[in-house]
This record gives sequence, C-alpha cells and structure tokens, in this order.
Amino acid sequence: MYFLLGRTLEQFLSESLVIIAIALIAVGVAVGFLARRITRAVRQTNNIDNHDKLFLTLKITGMVLILVGFLCIGIEVILYLVSR
Repeated sequence: MYFLLGRTLEQFLSESLVIIAIALIAVGVAVGFLARRITRAVRQTNNIDNHDKLFLTLKITGMVLILVGFLCIGIEVILYLVSR
C-alpha cells in the first residue's frame, strides 16, 4: 500500500532529512511542555510569572524547533517531487 506521494511510509521515514525533522519536532515539543519546569529549576522558585523571559524564551525555542522540523519535512517532499 502506498502513502505520501507514491512511497510507502517505511520509504518516507528512512530518509535522513525526515529522521532529523522528527527529532527536531520531538525536542521542540519536549522543550515547549517542560519550559515552566525548566524555568522553576533555574530560578529555584515555585512561582513563575507567565511573562518571565526565560519561560518565554524556552516556549519560543520549542515552537521554532517544531517549525524547523516541519520545514525539513516539507523540503524532503519538495526534493522528492522534483527528482520524480
């Protein structure tokens, strides 16, 4: 059975750029979810303001990593279409 532009899922996931993209997305999601906990550990306090610079920086970093991961997957799809 073929998925994703005439390739099987196994063929798509075996590309190195896709593996890197999935790793970036996973790290981005982890940083985004753990931003408050990381900020608590660094600041050594339980009360973290929603406008704390470290907290916002970690959230934005997580979102940027997710965006870069999706862009890598998009680039892989475009490269496949051009080579086809």
